[in-house]
Amino acid sequence: MNGQNSTEIVKDETQRHKTLGFGLVFLGLCFFFNPYFAVIDVFPDFIGALLVCLGLVPLARLSGAMREAQLAFLRFAAIDVLKALLLIFTFGGSAMGEQEVLVLIVAFLGATLGILFAVLAFQKLFDGIDTLAMSLDCKPLYEVHYARRSRTEHMARFAIIFLICKEILLLLPEFASLLNSTYVDSPFVRLYDYIGVMRLLVILPALIGGIVYLVVLSRYFIRVAKQAAFREALGARYDAFMKAHPGILIKARLAVALTLIGVGACFLIDFYIDLQDILPDVLGGALILAGILLLKLPLRQILLSLTAVGAYSVCAALSTSKTFHFVSAHKGADINRSEEVANEYFGMWLTSFFEFLIFLALLICVLFLLRTLLLKWGYYQPEHADHAFEERHRLRVRNEFDWQFIKCGILGALSALCSFLYDYFQTWPNEKAFRLMEALWIPDFVFGLLFAVYLGYTLTCVMGKIKERFEFE
Repeated sequence: MNGQNSTEIVKDETQRHKTLGFGLVFLGLCFFFNPYFAVIDVFPDFIGALLVCLGLVPLARLSGAMREAQLAFLRFAAIDVLKALLLIFTFGGSAMGEQEVLVLIVAFLGATLGILFAVLAFQKLFDGIDTLAMSLDCKPLYEVHYARRSRTEHMARFAIIFLICKEILLLLPEFASLLNSTYVDSPFVRLYDYIGVMRLLVILPALIGGIVYLVVLSRYFIRVAKQAAFREALGARYDAFMKAHPGILIKARLAVALTLIGVGACFLIDFYIDLQDILPDVLGGALILAGILLLKLPLRQILLSLTAVGAYSVCAALSTSKTFHFVSAHKGADINRSEEVANEYFGMWLTSFFEFLIFLALLICVLFLLRTLLLKWGYYQPEHADHAFEERHRLRVRNEFDWQFIKCGILGALSALCSFLYDYFQTWPNEKAFRLMEALWIPDFVFGLLFAVYLGYTLTCVMGKIKERFEFE
């Protein structure tokens, strides 16, 4: 009986001391080990950076240094994504003769700028670990190990040297080809013809360095994992912080929800019913659906919005399918020659028109949901509110945000209308309408951009008012 009681006491102690680990941070840093071939990166660095940011979420709430490291990795992820997008557009939007030099230039500039942000991010991360180790007296991590540096400082130094050396090796073929294309005019000397072999030659030493980097990184984080007292102290601090700030999780959940709605709405802006729909509307609907569910409002208030999201996703998928079938099988001039083609054309644009209407309904539902969210979580709210306060609260929301919501709805409706008209005239049976199609491209792009920017601004304002609710925690 006494043995059973002692076992229960031990279990209670282990449950009481939650630990904070660095597993997700370690996994994210592992993505930096592999070299890339030309523009192909099997383990994209931006995914690793985002995993590090996710792993640093609890630590960033305890330490300003870790918060700076998290922001540094976010900046690096943005730079890496921008580089990938530029390379994709370079491959698809330039002539063959220009493409070679453009790819080299984008790869060279992207790598040099990316390594700068990566070095800053790594330095801030290990500086933050060193600071936490000092504050919690974890001597194995901050005491001098050899050469007047701690293990953490040696890890940071090795990781930065590896990143720089890897990037220099991988940039040698690009740099040599750029110099060759600039200074050599002879058609018989084209170093770019051998760039594939050059890239293969530099990959081998870069890969060996990456394996060594993985080994050193694993040894360091295994040592960190063995510091049980250090991680328990971090867990105790985090538990105390979360108890003192109960609104943290609510703000984080609502921030993720509003971000998903904003990103999903950006996907819906590309409202085209043609073969160039790079951002699928179905994916945008799925993101908005996830964001609405994360708001955790009463079911009767979000049911109409969920229905609109589902109907829009189905209609968008059906419309895209019909458009692909029609455009791949017929031309606009065939509409007046065959009744069967005319019926297919009518069915295609009928689903397109329904998609347009459901988009408007979805936009209105989302704006009303944002208003409901403000009434529940927006602004400072006292602990004991009366009926008079509730009336003032509604009046404040109505005066400050209703006109903003109306403007957002107008811009969204104009953007969707211009997109619908642009697609409609793109397959108009009369050839003269192509002039109108070219003219409609400009307002389509402008109103789509304005709607995206203004919706993002509106979501940011809503989140700012939600933060006021927990300002005096």
